[in-house]
Amino acid sequence: MTDIRQSDYWQIYLEKLGWKTVDTDSRKIFIRKIPFGSLIKVPRIESKIPFSKIDKVAKKEGAFFVKLETNSSVGDEKILTELKSNKFQIDSWGLQPTKTIVIDLNPPEEMLLKNMEKDTRYSIRRSVREGVVVEKSLDIDKFLKLHKETSKRKGFWTSERESKLLWNSLPSENKMILFAKKNKAILAGAFLMFYDNKAYYYEAASSKQNRELLAPYLVVWEAIKLSKEKGYKEFDFEGIIDPRIKATKKWAGFTHFKRGFGGKEVTYLGSFVKYYNPIVKLIFSLNRFF
Repeated sequence: MTDIRQSDYWQIYLEKLGWKTVDTDSRKIFIRKIPFGSLIKVPRIESKIPFSKIDKVAKKEGAFFVKLETNSSVGDEKILTELKSNKFQIDSWGLQPTKTIVIDLNPPEEMLLKNMEKDTRYSIRRSVREGVVVEKSLDIDKFLKLHKETSKRKGFWTSERESKLLWNSLPSENKMILFAKKNKAILAGAFLMFYDNKAYYYEAASSKQNRELLAPYLVVWEAIKLSKEKGYKEFDFEGIIDPRIKATKKWAGFTHFKRGFGGKEVTYLGSFVKYYNPIVKLIFSLNRFF
């Protein structure tokens, strides 16, 4: 299953942000020009990585380094060996979440509910009893307003510009906003993406008002049901805490929330980097000690 970060839609999005794309062997390599050189990233690439072609592009573009993340999970020793033999080393920060939860959407709804934790099922049912309803929307501006409020309250960084550019890069059938409401007040929301048999729970937002109504639980459940109805096979929660990546230490709260819905935890091989400039390599190596 091809990850959305290797799709034409993601290419359109990144090119709006100033990246250039090289498409080789159906693998997308993204290049960002900076003074005196460039940066290259290869997100969620499939197996059969074209290492020699990546090297060729990196040298042509004067890359300081290439940041690469595979779509393979921990345990794929063949890919890991190939990465190491091609001088890619494990890195401590990721382009995309390096660990996530994926729900198999094939079982019936009753089984999906049964696979959840008891408290999660209770929260969903209570939200329904309290009169919360979930509506579909394409109003990205309304969602981003709520998302901005959420980011300020919880202390995480967000880019309204980037989220809106991504939204506008996706066809209507590959995106959806869900809002949980009561008496017209928006209590929670989710930005969903759909691609190649997978639904992505890309961004979420919630109001500080009426938190006792547990609206975020109902939004996720409705997102799971919608994804199943649309014929998608998997629901990806788009990131949970990964002990290998220091920046995810703050993710404990929403990791606990996501785990309540069941599913399988997927740990990707990780994030890898190959340096083409010795000075840059030295700077980044020294930075690990501070």
